[in-house]
Amino acid sequence: MFEKRGIGRRLHDTMLNWYFSQTRAGIWLGTAPRTRAAAFYRESGWKETCTHGKGEIRFEMSFEEWKQQQETNSER
Repeated sequence: MFEKRGIGRRLHDTMLNWYFSQTRAGIWLGTAPRTRAAAFYRESGWKETCTHGKGEIRFEMSFEEWKQQQETNSER
């Protein structure tokens, strides 16, 4: 019902814009491999760094990477 409408992308971008307005510290998250979530984070520019916990993928985003991504997206 809500898939493919850009809601998740807007929520994701709003969250990162808010987070990086508060700090320049990198952020990380984890999700199960071979899931739609893992594909979403890769497509969103998160860097896969390692696995943790029970085989979850750890993704990281730095302030610099997010800023660069925003600049690239605004040029489109």
